[in-house]
Amino acid sequence: MEPKELSLVPQMNCMRRSFDLNAPENFFTPCFITKNGMENVYNHFLNRDSDIYVTTYPKSGTTWTISIIEHLMNKVPQKGLSFGASTVELCLWLDRAASRENWRLIFSELEKVSSTRFFKSHASVGLIKHPARIIQCIRHPLDTFVSAWHHIRGKKQLFYYNGSWDHFFSEIVLSGKSENGDWFDYHEEFMKASREGKIDVLFLRYEDMKKDHAISAIHQLAKFIGVESYDAEKISRATDFTKMKEKSIAQGHLDAEGNLCNNYVSEEIGDKNNPSKAHIRQGVVGDWVNYLTDEQLKMWRNYVYIKKDSCPHVVDFFSLDYLLGN
Repeated sequence: MEPKELSLVPQMNCMRRSFDLNAPENFFTPCFITKNGMENVYNHFLNRDSDIYVTTYPKSGTTWTISIIEHLMNKVPQKGLSFGASTVELCLWLDRAASRENWRLIFSELEKVSSTRFFKSHASVGLIKHPARIIQCIRHPLDTFVSAWHHIRGKKQLFYYNGSWDHFFSEIVLSGKSENGDWFDYHEEFMKASREGKIDVLFLRYEDMKKDHAISAIHQLAKFIGVESYDAEKISRATDFTKMKEKSIAQGHLDAEGNLCNNYVSEEIGDKNNPSKAHIRQGVVGDWVNYLTDEQLKMWRNYVYIKKDSCPHVVDFFSLDYLLGN
């Protein structure tokens, strides 16, 4: 089989953003998450009212949030970090599992679980079976896009993308063609569903978590998932970004078979000219200022003004000034 060539178009699947057959087809996923997989979720997955999803736009603190939950539930892997790829992890990536050849076996095993089930997902709110209890960590979009460029460009065996930061921002992000599609639309749908009482959701702000080393978030998460006995300070130290980076480098992460691998491990954090494949890369707040040119910031601000009227809940959540990068 000939290896795929790199291109200026990230290799992803594009599908409807909802189980509604009339929904627009503008939701992008990695190639290992398929339309058939999402249909398997809709037609065959038996959801429960008690199921909890950690559902985020990619590169918004997903792995960090899941690690905190693992510590709260006392179900931390003995070695390696959890990416949700295998059934041995607390938070199975449901959409990915549903796209595997053995999805029927996985679903059957999930039905045997008597305790609260946790799932990782990057699905839109329309691709999650309701009722649903959801935990969503939200990060400033510009930092999210910087991290997404490293993610998509650095992991060439997944996305086969060879574009520069400049190309990614202007041609992919501002066209709504990055993983998960448009950042504003993705979050607006969740916030609107929450306001309408369709989902029970805990929204966390990545920047707030960084300010107090996630202490407040740990308490919020514990209350949401029903854990009463825990040591917030200890969990905060164990899930500190530096600790997670060290663990990633030393042990790697769990693959789909539950084995340790280092496909997405690197000590390099990269910069706008040198992408990094590290899944646990840098995790800082405000690094976007080192990537966007004055012209790109102007383009972004124009984009925000275009989206603000159709996404009022997102604007309320962050504030217009914050989204504009002021």
